[in-house]
Amino acid sequence: MRNLIDSLFKPVLDWLANTTSYLSDLSVPVSMPVDFSKYFGYFSVLGPKWQLMITTLMALLFIYFLVYLIMSNIGLLRKFKDVIKWW
Repeated sequence: MRNLIDSLFKPVLDWLANTTSYLSDLSVPVSMPVDFSKYFGYFSVLGPKWQLMITTLMALLFIYFLVYLIMSNIGLLRKFKDVIKWW
């Protein structure tokens, strides 16, 4: 009986072992900041402090836009939660 159960679950266990070994071998490359002088020539004319300020403002605008999208769709999230609770 044990051999039968082992033969049924062996492919799944092998797949899980291969997946864990693959995931453990993954590596994340070192992050590199975006060099805006490559994309916007007029930013390169400004000093490094101005470039840092503009980069920070762009990051803050992106975060603000992301929070705006989440907050504007909070009703959709609540409806989804109600559907899941009902189901």
